[in-house]
Amino acid sequence: MARRLQAANYITRHLALWITGLILTLFQFNRAQAQFTDSLRDVSWSQGKLTFNNFRVVRPARKKRALSVGAVTSSQPGVEVSVSNLDLQRVLKITMTNRFSYNKSWISADALQDSGLLQHEQGHFDINEIYTRKTFQQLKRIKFSNNFQAEIAAVMTIMDQERSKVQQSYERQTLHGLLHENQTKWNARIENTLSSLPPYEGQRISQTLPPIDNEAKDKDLRYQ
Repeated sequence: MARRLQAANYITRHLALWITGLILTLFQFNRAQAQFTDSLRDVSWSQGKLTFNNFRVVRPARKKRALSVGAVTSSQPGVEVSVSNLDLQRVLKITMTNRFSYNKSWISADALQDSGLLQHEQGHFDINEIYTRKTFQQLKRIKFSNNFQAEIAAVMTIMDQERSKVQQSYERQTLHGLLHENQTKWNARIENTLSSLPPYEGQRISQTLPPIDNEAKDKDLRYQ
Protein backbone atom coordinates (compact mmCIF):
# COMPACT_ATOMS: atom_id res chain seq x y z
CA MET A 1 0.00 0.00 0.00
CA ALA A 2 2.80 2.39 0.94
CA ARG A 3 4.56 1.59 -2.31
CA ARG A 4 1.41 2.35 -4.31
CA LEU A 5 0.94 5.63 -2.45
CA GLN A 6 4.56 6.55 -3.14
CA ALA A 7 4.09 5.83 -6.82
CA ALA A 8 0.87 7.86 -6.92
CA ASN A 9 2.57 10.84 -5.31
CA TYR A 10 5.43 10.56 -7.79
CA ILE A 11 3.04 10.54 -10.74
CA THR A 12 1.14 13.53 -9.38
CA ARG A 13 4.28 15.59 -8.93
CA HIS A 14 5.58 14.77 -12.40
CA LEU A 15 2.35 14.58 -14.36
CA ALA A 16 3.24 17.58 -16.49
CA LEU A 17 6.46 15.90 -17.58
CA TRP A 18 5.34 12.35 -18.19
CA ILE A 19 1.71 12.57 -19.33
CA THR A 20 2.59 12.78 -23.03
CA GLY A 21 5.62 10.51 -22.86
CA LEU A 22 7.79 13.44 -23.94
CA ILE A 23 10.29 15.23 -21.78
CA LEU A 24 11.09 18.66 -23.11
CA THR A 25 13.65 20.82 -21.42
CA LEU A 26 14.80 24.19 -22.68
CA PHE A 27 18.06 25.66 -21.47
CA GLN A 28 19.28 29.12 -22.39
CA PHE A 29 22.79 29.44 -21.06
CA ASN A 30 24.63 32.64 -20.40
CA ARG A 31 27.64 32.07 -18.19
CA ALA A 32 26.13 28.61 -17.69
CA GLN A 33 22.99 30.07 -16.11
CA ALA A 34 19.53 29.15 -17.40
CA GLN A 35 17.65 31.97 -19.09
CA PHE A 36 14.70 32.07 -21.49
CA THR A 37 14.10 34.28 -24.51
CA ASP A 38 11.01 35.80 -26.07
CA SER A 39 10.78 36.46 -29.81
CA LEU A 40 8.77 39.61 -29.09
CA ARG A 41 11.66 41.02 -27.06
CA ASP A 42 14.60 39.53 -28.97
CA VAL A 43 15.80 39.33 -32.55
CA SER A 44 18.09 36.60 -33.85
CA TRP A 45 21.39 37.44 -35.53
CA SER A 46 21.25 37.56 -39.32
CA GLN A 47 23.31 38.81 -42.26
CA GLY A 48 21.25 41.99 -42.09
CA LYS A 49 22.73 44.68 -39.87
CA LEU A 50 21.30 46.30 -36.77
CA THR A 51 19.41 49.55 -37.26
CA PHE A 52 18.56 52.35 -34.87
CA ASN A 53 15.03 50.93 -34.73
CA ASN A 54 16.41 47.85 -32.96
CA PHE A 55 17.31 50.07 -30.00
CA ARG A 56 13.86 50.52 -28.50
CA VAL A 57 15.16 51.83 -25.19
CA VAL A 58 16.34 55.42 -25.70
CA ARG A 59 18.06 57.10 -22.79
CA PRO A 60 18.36 60.87 -22.28
CA ALA A 61 21.08 62.64 -24.24
CA ARG A 62 24.51 62.58 -22.66
CA LYS A 63 25.68 65.76 -20.97
CA LYS A 64 29.31 65.00 -21.77
CA ARG A 65 29.69 63.00 -24.98
CA ALA A 66 33.48 62.72 -25.00
CA LEU A 67 34.60 59.20 -24.04
CA SER A 68 31.14 58.33 -22.70
CA VAL A 69 29.13 55.27 -23.68
CA GLY A 70 26.40 56.11 -26.18
CA ALA A 71 24.84 52.68 -26.55
CA VAL A 72 24.89 49.17 -25.12
CA THR A 73 24.13 46.02 -27.10
CA SER A 74 22.78 43.15 -25.04
CA SER A 75 22.92 39.79 -26.77
CA GLN A 76 23.87 36.29 -25.74
CA PRO A 77 24.83 33.00 -27.33
CA GLY A 78 22.40 30.36 -26.16
CA VAL A 79 21.80 26.64 -26.47
CA GLU A 80 18.37 25.06 -26.73
CA VAL A 81 18.25 21.45 -25.58
CA SER A 82 15.40 18.99 -25.92
CA VAL A 83 15.25 15.34 -24.91
CA SER A 84 12.49 13.14 -26.28
CA ASN A 85 11.60 9.98 -24.40
CA LEU A 86 9.79 7.37 -26.47
CA ASP A 87 9.83 3.61 -25.81
CA LEU A 88 12.65 4.23 -23.29
CA GLN A 89 14.94 5.52 -26.04
CA ARG A 90 16.02 9.08 -25.39
CA VAL A 91 17.15 11.37 -28.19
CA LEU A 92 19.09 14.54 -27.39
CA LYS A 93 18.68 17.49 -29.76
CA ILE A 94 20.70 20.71 -29.56
CA THR A 95 20.34 23.99 -31.44
CA MET A 96 22.15 27.32 -30.99
CA THR A 97 20.82 30.86 -30.78
CA ASN A 98 22.27 34.37 -30.69
CA ARG A 99 19.69 37.02 -29.90
CA PHE A 100 19.76 40.79 -29.55
CA SER A 101 17.60 41.96 -26.65
CA TYR A 102 15.29 44.88 -27.40
CA ASN A 103 14.60 45.55 -23.74
CA LYS A 104 18.15 45.31 -22.39
CA SER A 105 19.92 47.15 -25.20
CA TRP A 106 19.81 50.94 -25.20
CA ILE A 107 21.05 54.03 -27.01
CA SER A 108 21.40 57.67 -25.97
CA ALA A 109 19.09 60.15 -27.68
CA ASP A 110 22.03 62.14 -29.01
CA ALA A 111 23.47 59.03 -30.71
CA LEU A 112 20.44 58.12 -32.82
CA GLN A 113 22.14 59.35 -36.00
CA ASP A 114 25.66 58.15 -35.18
CA SER A 115 26.35 55.53 -37.86
CA GLY A 116 29.83 54.90 -36.50
CA LEU A 117 28.43 53.99 -33.10
CA LEU A 118 25.84 51.73 -34.72
CA GLN A 119 28.61 49.92 -36.58
CA HIS A 120 30.52 49.53 -33.32
CA GLU A 121 27.49 47.96 -31.64
CA GLN A 122 27.08 45.64 -34.61
CA GLY A 123 30.61 44.47 -33.85
CA HIS A 124 29.55 43.39 -30.36
CA PHE A 125 26.64 41.43 -31.83
CA ASP A 126 28.90 39.86 -34.45
CA ILE A 127 31.49 38.79 -31.87
CA ASN A 128 28.73 36.97 -30.02
CA GLU A 129 27.77 35.33 -33.31
CA ILE A 130 31.36 34.17 -33.76
CA TYR A 131 31.31 32.47 -30.37
CA THR A 132 27.87 31.01 -30.95
CA ARG A 133 29.25 29.33 -34.07
CA LYS A 134 32.40 28.20 -32.26
CA THR A 135 30.32 26.75 -29.45
CA PHE A 136 28.16 24.83 -31.91
CA GLN A 137 31.29 23.33 -33.48
CA GLN A 138 32.59 22.32 -30.05
CA LEU A 139 29.31 20.66 -29.11
CA LYS A 140 29.25 18.73 -32.38
CA ARG A 141 32.50 17.00 -31.38
CA ILE A 142 31.13 15.62 -28.11
CA LYS A 143 29.65 12.16 -27.63
CA PHE A 144 27.20 13.02 -24.87
CA SER A 145 26.52 10.86 -21.84
CA ASN A 146 23.52 10.88 -19.51
CA ASN A 147 25.28 13.78 -17.79
CA PHE A 148 24.76 15.90 -20.91
CA GLN A 149 23.51 18.95 -19.01
CA ALA A 150 26.81 19.35 -17.18
CA GLU A 151 28.76 18.57 -20.35
CA ILE A 152 26.94 21.30 -22.27
CA ALA A 153 27.29 23.77 -19.41
CA ALA A 154 31.05 23.14 -19.24
CA VAL A 155 31.48 24.00 -22.91
CA MET A 156 29.27 27.07 -22.59
CA THR A 157 31.25 28.32 -19.60
CA ILE A 158 34.61 28.00 -21.35
CA MET A 159 33.39 29.63 -24.54
CA ASP A 160 31.70 32.43 -22.62
CA GLN A 161 34.94 33.23 -20.82
CA GLU A 162 36.75 33.49 -24.15
CA ARG A 163 33.96 35.58 -25.63
CA SER A 164 34.01 37.96 -22.68
CA LYS A 165 37.77 38.55 -23.06
CA VAL A 166 37.39 39.32 -26.76
CA GLN A 167 34.49 41.69 -26.10
CA GLN A 168 36.55 43.54 -23.50
CA SER A 169 39.52 43.82 -25.87
CA TYR A 170 37.24 45.11 -28.62
CA GLU A 171 35.79 47.78 -26.36
CA ARG A 172 39.15 48.80 -24.95
CA GLN A 173 41.06 48.92 -28.24
CA THR A 174 38.36 50.83 -30.12
CA LEU A 175 37.43 53.08 -27.19
CA HIS A 176 33.71 52.52 -27.78
CA GLY A 177 34.27 53.00 -31.51
CA LEU A 178 35.91 56.41 -31.16
CA LEU A 179 39.32 55.21 -32.39
CA HIS A 180 38.36 54.91 -36.04
CA GLU A 181 41.54 53.25 -37.29
CA ASN A 182 41.32 50.52 -34.67
CA GLN A 183 37.60 50.15 -35.33
CA THR A 184 38.31 49.56 -39.02
CA LYS A 185 40.85 46.87 -38.14
CA TRP A 186 38.40 45.15 -35.83
CA ASN A 187 35.65 45.32 -38.46
CA ALA A 188 37.87 43.43 -40.89
CA ARG A 189 38.94 40.93 -38.24
CA ILE A 190 35.35 40.22 -37.24
CA GLU A 191 34.18 39.87 -40.84
CA ASN A 192 37.01 37.50 -41.73
CA THR A 193 36.40 35.33 -38.67
CA LEU A 194 32.68 35.15 -39.33
CA SER A 195 33.32 34.12 -42.94
CA SER A 196 35.58 31.29 -41.80
CA LEU A 197 32.99 29.71 -39.50
CA PRO A 198 30.05 27.67 -40.85
CA PRO A 199 26.63 28.95 -39.77
CA TYR A 200 24.50 26.91 -37.38
CA GLU A 201 21.11 28.32 -38.42
CA GLY A 202 18.72 25.56 -39.39
CA GLN A 203 21.06 22.88 -38.05
CA ARG A 204 20.89 20.81 -34.91
CA ILE A 205 22.88 18.16 -33.13
CA SER A 206 20.95 14.92 -32.64
CA GLN A 207 22.25 12.00 -30.59
CA THR A 208 20.73 8.91 -28.99
CA LEU A 209 21.66 8.93 -25.33
CA PRO A 210 23.10 5.82 -23.65
CA PRO A 211 20.68 3.46 -21.88
CA ILE A 212 20.00 4.25 -18.26
CA ASP A 213 21.97 1.87 -16.05
CA ASN A 214 20.26 -0.60 -13.72
CA GLU A 215 21.02 1.42 -10.60
CA ALA A 216 19.30 4.47 -12.07
CA LYS A 217 16.36 2.33 -13.15
CA ASP A 218 15.98 0.95 -9.62
CA LYS A 219 15.56 4.54 -8.37
CA ASP A 220 13.12 5.48 -11.12
CA LEU A 221 9.52 4.41 -10.46
CA ARG A 222 8.75 4.42 -14.19
CA TYR A 223 10.70 1.16 -14.45
CA GLN A 224 8.94 -0.53 -11.51
